[in-house]
Amino acid sequence: MSDEVAPTGQEDLSRPWRRFFARVLDYWLLILPVSFATGLLLGSISVKWVLWLQKPHAALLLNWVLAPVVMAVEGLLFGWLGTTPGKWLLGVQVRTADAQRPTLRQYMRRQFDVYVFGIGGWLPVVNLLTNAHQHSRVKRGQPTGYDEGKFVVTARPLSTVRAISAVTAFAALLMVNGHFNQQNRDADERYATGGLWTNKVTGKAVSIPGGWTHRQKQNHDQQDVDMFFNPDAGVYAVFAKEVIPGTFELDDYAAAWVRAVSETMSLYVSSEADTVLGEPAIIVLGSVAKDKSQKVHATLLKKHDTVWRVVLIGTAGSPPDSAAAFQLRQILFSSVD
Repeated sequence: MSDEVAPTGQEDLSRPWRRFFARVLDYWLLILPVSFATGLLLGSISVKWVLWLQKPHAALLLNWVLAPVVMAVEGLLFGWLGTTPGKWLLGVQVRTADAQRPTLRQYMRRQFDVYVFGIGGWLPVVNLLTNAHQHSRVKRGQPTGYDEGKFVVTARPLSTVRAISAVTAFAALLMVNGHFNQQNRDADERYATGGLWTNKVTGKAVSIPGGWTHRQKQNHDQQDVDMFFNPDAGVYAVFAKEVIPGTFELDDYAAAWVRAVSETMSLYVSSEADTVLGEPAIIVLGSVAKDKSQKVHATLLKKHDTVWRVVLIGTAGSPPDSAAAFQLRQILFSSVD
């Protein structure tokens, strides 16, 4: 089947707004899975990357770095399907100057030119200037500078269904993007000034100092755990609880817990005595099984039929029992009293 597109009289050069929204839709649809996959990859390489991602503006910097990656993924999608979700929804078509479907290599080259000459590498001020220049050309009915003599961008008339679908998709992605941006702003503010955190089991709120960010997740046993990250100290803390049988004493639990986590952490029950909230606590020391340079300092505290544990883990070269980490430990335990 030929890729040549015969003139139909139903297509005109795409106006700026149609091209803009098609590109925005494509970018927002792809940046979420690409950034998520990148976060997982970086976390698998080193826990230091996990801590770095908690720093203020780290997400913004990561998205800037990933912008050309997203555009490359978009190019691969175009090479596979001959269009992209945003272009398909808004009826935008990209063809070569001789009305052929661009090859993958041609479209990838165009993506590079768009990144440099269309959006100015997302650099402040440069981005505004390049966008304004290309917008004025398209508005006058001319091709963009990077398309001139190489590509033609046309747009089909939009049906009512497609127009409504496009508006709905854009509104949904705008809400999702706004939600993540607000989360990042809140995390940056808590990192800078600290803030209240509420223990969902006891309902008690405590004040977490600045320098820490918080995430809640589930561990391998489907237990809710609260994770606190301190990039500057190179430490993260895992705060969790476990209900134990009435016949179990704290030392019984400590021995059982050390065995249960042996695949991920090499631990031993310390002879060091400690007291938390006026109650005797057990200290467990060791390291991460796959990286002995990551030291572990865990504190186990029994309250009624529940054992609460604060596990402090330092990245390579960072002690887990720093003053900042111990301060957080005391604050977290105070939420169970």
